[in-house]
Amino acid sequence: MSKNLEAYLRLNKARYKDQYVVLVDGKLVARGKAIEKILRNVRKSYPHKVPFVAKVPGDEVLVL
Repeated sequence: MSKNLEAYLRLNKARYKDQYVVLVDGKLVARGKAIEKILRNVRKSYPHKVPFVAKVPGDEVLVL
């Protein structure tokens, strides 16, 4: 399992409901609702890394 996935699974998701989270090298480096802005900043700060991006679900989750 990747370092970023392990970090995401350990993340306190209640704190980040309905937000995007971005992890690099197993560390949370950004979060928020405006994914384009977040990724632009992360790419500037970590130009040679591939970020792990996930949207933390809110209280209501639709499963198809």
